[in-house]
Amino acid sequence: MAVPVEEAIAALSTFSLEDEQPEVQGPGMWVSTERGATDSPIEYSDVSAYRLSLSEDTKALNQLNTLTQEGKEMASVLYTYRSCVKALPQLPDSMKQSQADLYLETYQVLDLEMSRLREIQRWQASASSKLAADMQRFSRPERRINGPTVSHLWSMLKLLDVLVQLDHLKNAKASIPNDFSWYKRTFTQVSGQWQDTDSMREELDDLQIFLSTRWAILLNLHVEMFRVNNVEDILQVLIVFVVESLELDFALLFPERHILLRVLPVLVVLVTSSEKDSESLYKRVKINRLINIFKNDVVIPAFPDLHLSPAAILKELSTYFPKFSSQTRLLTLPAPHELPPREAQEYPSN
Repeated sequence: MAVPVEEAIAALSTFSLEDEQPEVQGPGMWVSTERGATDSPIEYSDVSAYRLSLSEDTKALNQLNTLTQEGKEMASVLYTYRSCVKALPQLPDSMKQSQADLYLETYQVLDLEMSRLREIQRWQASASSKLAADMQRFSRPERRINGPTVSHLWSMLKLLDVLVQLDHLKNAKASIPNDFSWYKRTFTQVSGQWQDTDSMREELDDLQIFLSTRWAILLNLHVEMFRVNNVEDILQVLIVFVVESLELDFALLFPERHILLRVLPVLVVLVTSSEKDSESLYKRVKINRLINIFKNDVVIPAFPDLHLSPAAILKELSTYFPKFSSQTRLLTLPAPHELPPREAQEYPSN
């Protein structure tokens, strides 16, 4: 039978820890630089031995961490994607009779590349659904008192960050729509040879919507997240955690700081677009604190040689979330290309 965490802590407080007692084992000298304090090298497999009521939380933590690792691999696939169309052969006029064979071979080549994009599409749908379900779990009345731990907050933020990176990479890759247009054209030419193509056409249309819609992943996450009410509470908890971590320098390493800066504008847009009164957020976090954070970091890394701007994200997402468009003070923040020349010149030295 699981023991409540409060009772376990109370029992530990009764133990006598006198000074100058012999240590059975000396202090460990091994230092790991690969994992932070919010990670578990053994994936919390030792929790069951302590009979604590944490099995549900640790299972969710492992699931989020696994999804984050898978998402990083998806981001690498998307980042290294290169256009195949320019490498495809073109037939001279004297060989036009072989055009049908060329279309079929071109379709087979491009289908391999499109299958990678379809895998990313399926993965983001599954990850968004599981992240939203985990957030909704902390919206239940019995979980609001004992909210998520710091480790759980970081796991949520890291998975959200991976989704933001995937969306930004998809928007930035101009070669993907070019390859897809050729893929759709060759499919139209070769599909007449097959019997049942309705399911293939439906899958093709879904992929086209996914690739052509900017911020499609975040829009899907918004739909999954607000299937139930009261998810705004956990979003506000995440925003408060991010703001305090940035202001108090809790995130010591630059990768952690960049995670917080990438997800903060997305969290603000999501919580403001909810059906409940979004002004409750600005009672907990004054809007000037958000403005100062966004002003101090005008440009942040998104991937090795790709960057994004929190102010630009706010402005672009405002077209998809009408309720957020009323937040004029946040929307008037200058994007990098809108900075005055002198201020832009002085930005790196600051």
